[in-house]
Amino acid sequence: MTALLFAVAIHPDRIMAADANTSPIGVWLSVGDSGGKGHIQIYRCGAKLCGKLIHSNTPEARDVKNPDEALRSRKLIGSDLLWGFEPDGENLWTGGRIYDPTSGKTWKCQFSVGNAGNKLNVRGYWGIALFGQTRTWTRVR
Repeated sequence: MTALLFAVAIHPDRIMAADANTSPIGVWLSVGDSGGKGHIQIYRCGAKLCGKLIHSNTPEARDVKNPDEALRSRKLIGSDLLWGFEPDGENLWTGGRIYDPTSGKTWKCQFSVGNAGNKLNVRGYWGIALFGQTRTWTRVR
């Protein structure tokens, strides 16, 4: 019995919550300070969760603020903007990073699902989560 409980505890499928209302896997609408809109697809990447930009109201936008000069000409659509998230309790994913293409900065990040699975509360921060900002994304599908 102990072996079975251990196997369930470390199995990557635990990323997908049993209750669809708490699963962050899907497509989310993000709206930036400047009014820019994008769809972020959150998906499994190995035993963790990642997210990439799959739609934007500026589809030809390039990653011009990237600190790596070699990446500044790449299109933002298709780029990973979130990576490294693991479940931390019942409805919290932590340990990840979020890349902000409007500033070229990467932040620590955590998120949780709310409002019956229709909202994703994304908190980017520097150092500890207390020092950061939360954005609420809306589920598209």
